[in-house]
Amino acid sequence: YHEPAPLRTQRPIATLINGLGRAVNGTETPLAVINVVKGRRYRFRIIGLSCDPSFNFVIHHHQMTIIEADGEYTKPLVVDSME
Repeated sequence: YHEPAPLRTQRPIATLINGLGRAVNGTETPLAVINVVKGRRYRFRIIGLSCDPSFNFVIHHHQMTIIEADGEYTKPLVVDSME
């Protein structure tokens, strides 16, 4: 029902978190810092706006519980990382 998109030869070289990030050969800008309080729960909305690259999302030494995927509630799943 549509023309296939041409294959890309370039790969993404940057990622933003809350509008902050760095790119290869880019300027040294501050990275995003999210302050948290021990014992509280936080909800992060991870949105992949690309159709090709793969990212591994990790919060160092912490587990996360997946509660929703693609707009559908799911059975909670505890994970160390998301790809």
